[in-house]
Amino acid sequence: MRTIDVSPALEDRLVGPDYPYESKEEASIAKMLDSYGIPFLYKQPTLVIENGKRCIEYADFFLPTYNGLAIDYIIESNSAIYRRKKNIYQDNQIPAVLMSRKNMQGPGWQKKLFNRLQNIYRNRSVYRQPKHYG
Repeated sequence: MRTIDVSPALEDRLVGPDYPYESKEEASIAKMLDSYGIPFLYKQPTLVIENGKRCIEYADFFLPTYNGLAIDYIIESNSAIYRRKKNIYQDNQIPAVLMSRKNMQGPGWQKKLFNRLQNIYRNRSVYRQPKHYG
């Protein structure tokens, strides 16, 4: 008899703020998303095109309820990694927020990040405006 491997439901793959993250900054972002009730997937593999070749990119946070918006934490905003990630997301038309250590300094960075997410989500609505006929 053959068994069928059923992939887990989205709810079973969502992670919470107690998951073992790669850095304390990623844990802080996860805690912020959880506090705002925003479900996310951690290190979600995504197929992208880079330099004409298909490859897998792992966004730190993938927000399925925000049209697949990605959040990546990169220590320095002037690094080659930051520029590479920015280009990949732009070239593949993936909405993304790149966070650096500088973005997470001072009080209120969580609210600023939430506002950025809301602005990107609103501006990328996948729904068309209703048309009036007749």
